[in-house]
Amino acid sequence: MSTSGRAATAVALLAGFYLLALGIIGGLLAIDVSLYQASDHMRPALVKIWALSAAIAYPVLRVVFLTRRRTDDGEQPGVPLTRERQPALWALVDRIAERTGVRGPAEIRLVPEVNAGVREETRMLGLVPGPRHLVIGAPLLIGLTEGELESVLAHEFGHYSNRDVKLAAVTVAGRRAVLHTIGGLHRRADQHKAEEAAKLAAKAEKRLAKGRKPSPAEATGGVDRALAKLFTLYAKLYFRVSEAVGRRQEYAADRVAAQLAGRDATASALRRLPVLDSAQGFYLSRYATIGWDAGLLPPPGQVYGGLLHLLSDPERRKELAEFALEPPAEQPDPYDSHPPIDRRIAAIEALPDDGRGPGAAGPALALLHDAERVLAELEVASLVPEAAGKQRLAWPELVRAAMLAHAREAAAPAYAALTALGLPAGVHGLLAAVDAGRAWEFTDRLPKSEQAAAATGRAAREFARPVLREELAHAALVALAEAGLAGWELSWSGPAELRLPDGFEDSFDAALDAACRDEADTAPLRALLTAAGLPTPAAATA
Repeated sequence: MSTSGRAATAVALLAGFYLLALGIIGGLLAIDVSLYQASDHMRPALVKIWALSAAIAYPVLRVVFLTRRRTDDGEQPGVPLTRERQPALWALVDRIAERTGVRGPAEIRLVPEVNAGVREETRMLGLVPGPRHLVIGAPLLIGLTEGELESVLAHEFGHYSNRDVKLAAVTVAGRRAVLHTIGGLHRRADQHKAEEAAKLAAKAEKRLAKGRKPSPAEATGGVDRALAKLFTLYAKLYFRVSEAVGRRQEYAADRVAAQLAGRDATASALRRLPVLDSAQGFYLSRYATIGWDAGLLPPPGQVYGGLLHLLSDPERRKELAEFALEPPAEQPDPYDSHPPIDRRIAAIEALPDDGRGPGAAGPALALLHDAERVLAELEVASLVPEAAGKQRLAWPELVRAAMLAHAREAAAPAYAALTALGLPAGVHGLLAAVDAGRAWEFTDRLPKSEQAAAATGRAAREFARPVLREELAHAALVALAEAGLAGWELSWSGPAELRLPDGFEDSFDAALDAACRDEADTAPLRALLTAAGLPTPAAATA
């Protein structure tokens, strides 16, 4: 079937979705009228049947036809990029729109996600066109070349240039409508199930209080759940047809991108997109938010902009290049509108060589005027309100402060155990516990595995010994870091590295072993800490 034929079929199925709802309501009404006409007088059973019909028809009528849908579907938090402030980016977009022969956007918006897309404010399920809005993800500007970005944007406008998919906008709008309906029915079913469960629990409690066995009945979600399942079955058929249209659209838009930006630039962009998606997620979790729980953030503009540091690191660049060469192989999902990325790449690379190479090699971020300020504005627009109260630190200070906060948090159970023993919370309090013969009393207050908790005597001590050693090591490192004698250094190639005083590591293991023997000797560890410059507090008593 052609793409236009599939789109027409999807539109017909969409109409059928609403006809199904009308059929349910009409069928119930016909049954009610027939039963009334067949009855010689008003019967109580008729009232019950009418009530049941109303219970079934009401959620269909309300959710499918009466609930107002949001008109801002697809809008994302972001920063508008005006022509006045971003002339270079607009010039590129205008050129792409002109060459693809489509109407350009009324707005360009910068968003945080690894994404680009053109959204149109259509009416009547996409049949009446409206203003278009282009969104560009900041990671694309940060991680793509200008030639690759041109290919990505050409792909998005390519969706509107293919004449054989004029009904595709209807299938997209229809998909949102169908998802809205099913979601509404499931939400009603969940609410009904919760109410039903509460009533059953109350009844069970009363029966138990009277010494009677509770009813085995379970909450199900009632009519709403049954309707949701019915409409879901129909929706799956609609999605299979409509998403087939979407997949063909993607291949067609890729070909438009290759015609405009070049085969190699398009293939390179497709390879880079999953790489950027992975890199962005890794960067946000391991770097940008490393100090979130400690109330810390990178400097303004670096929450998203700091991704450039990661992508510029030689070791990371090598890892990402290897990942790009072997994009993840995926099995096609019949309900996904996008074909697997490896198949899209293969389709583009199978095109004849056009001799244009990778296109403009300059960084796409150069198109953005005053990029650091714009990225700072994006943080204000997209981060949760709590971000406004975070302290902003330069990257080296941020990593040191965040890692120290994590270390303190990890040491909290040990410090609580020392406080419970009447000892100072810290390495010197723990050394005092060892000297006083209370080391195993200390470890006994820490969380244990099931095996350790069941062990006694010598076995229990052998379980506790590595715990004691680990806590001693951790407490010593925290004390050195708090005194400024040790600290974590930022590395874009790997995890933050802990830097210790010169020569400390050479004797650290032996000193820990001595403190954890049955005949414990804390003198080597105390001497090592003193030599590193850690002040010795007033004697801690046990």
